[in-house]
Amino acid sequence: MIPRMTVTGSLRGYRYNLQRSTYTLNKSITTVMTGRAFNSFAEDPATAAQSFTLRRAYLRTSAQHSLNEDTVRKYDVAFSSVTSVEKVIDTDPDAEGSAYFAILRALNDPDASGRNALGQSITAHANDLVQFMNGRYGDNFVFAGADALNVPLTWEPTTNPDYAPDSIAAFKYLKADGTGTNDAAEANIVAQLNPNYDAAVTDPADPAYGQYLLPDGTGTNDAAQAATVPQENPQYDVKVTAPYLTSNGEPTDDQFSAGRSLFYRGVNVASNDPSDLEKLDYISKGEKKYVDIGLGYDMNGGKVESSSVYNIALQAVNFLGGYGLEERTVTLPERKNENGETIPAQTFTFNDIPKNIVAITDEIGTILQRCSPDNGDFASTEDEARFNALVESFEESSYRIKDRYTELTTQSQFLQNNQKQLESNAYTINEQIQSIDYVDPAAAISDFIFAKYCYDTALKVGNSILNQSLMDYMNFA
Repeated sequence: MIPRMTVTGSLRGYRYNLQRSTYTLNKSITTVMTGRAFNSFAEDPATAAQSFTLRRAYLRTSAQHSLNEDTVRKYDVAFSSVTSVEKVIDTDPDAEGSAYFAILRALNDPDASGRNALGQSITAHANDLVQFMNGRYGDNFVFAGADALNVPLTWEPTTNPDYAPDSIAAFKYLKADGTGTNDAAEANIVAQLNPNYDAAVTDPADPAYGQYLLPDGTGTNDAAQAATVPQENPQYDVKVTAPYLTSNGEPTDDQFSAGRSLFYRGVNVASNDPSDLEKLDYISKGEKKYVDIGLGYDMNGGKVESSSVYNIALQAVNFLGGYGLEERTVTLPERKNENGETIPAQTFTFNDIPKNIVAITDEIGTILQRCSPDNGDFASTEDEARFNALVESFEESSYRIKDRYTELTTQSQFLQNNQKQLESNAYTINEQIQSIDYVDPAAAISDFIFAKYCYDTALKVGNSILNQSLMDYMNFA
């Protein structure tokens, strides 16, 4: 028996098929417009979860790529600065324009009358070195270690290590109670002593007669008749009274006439003070600033695994030969003075020779500027010996800098290679995302055309079926 087709049944079937065709058509339109294989997690949960994992990996790789790119640019600036430093301190005897070339001229030139000018040139080189190492990348100082916002290298007035304003040696006079004062009006008044006193002299006319001096300057042994003066402090030492030292090592109260010392992040690089060395040791060796550039970032016991991150902290002192002081012994050979007299060989030992090449260069310039402008003679034999000790230290410091230069070159190359690797990783992950999330445009358009054809056909067939069912109902109702 053939089932009888009714209007209601035909309409229900027609409506269902048309809805399916409409849904397929709309979905194909959306696919063509967005190019995506799915538009919600519910459409394909497994693929959507895989897509999320890939997108998270892509975002992480992109962030690592961005950090690595920023680090590469920072290292490019650092490499340029260290290259400039290396040219200034080049120990090639034929490297004209370098500080070492000027030093050799001052050391070996038979006509040394130009030592003053060479000293000024070498001092200018010291300023250049500081300027190079204070370079910036963006708003950050490249060689300031983890503290990239404050200028790393500064010149500060040379402080007096003996400065002790509260000690008894800082006062010129003594009060009646034995305490010190620099005010003569507050001092204890005593009989004026005769500086030339000789107990064996008995002639009153002799300047050495008498323990005391009368108001007219003659001697006397009667303290009651002697002139009175403020009591001087026998412990008085001018070296402890001034906070600064000149370039010649003389105490001064004026910071503008004082010599200068190089400081790195507030610490004197030419210091042997234990607290200063402790700070510089930490900055130089212990201070880190890590970034994640795709080396497998990992934590262990709440701390970052150093092998899984990259340390981008660059400290200027490490690229300038170091910090602190060292001991050096030099011997000046036997030679003749301007009168033809033989000066025997002399040996000097210095325990305060800087290791930092900027401090070395600056002190060499200072010593040369103290030389005689007439014949270039050193201000003293000690100056000459110290100059030779500083030249030796300069050469060794320059070798340490060359090692750092090579190390920086290797680091820069590693970062560039890592940049290429991250770009390759990002490209591969993106290709995977494209293959999962998106469809082939040509295939999507073909599906759309087919869905449109099915939709149009459904409309026509539906109308035809509806008409036949209605006639059938009219004939057999």
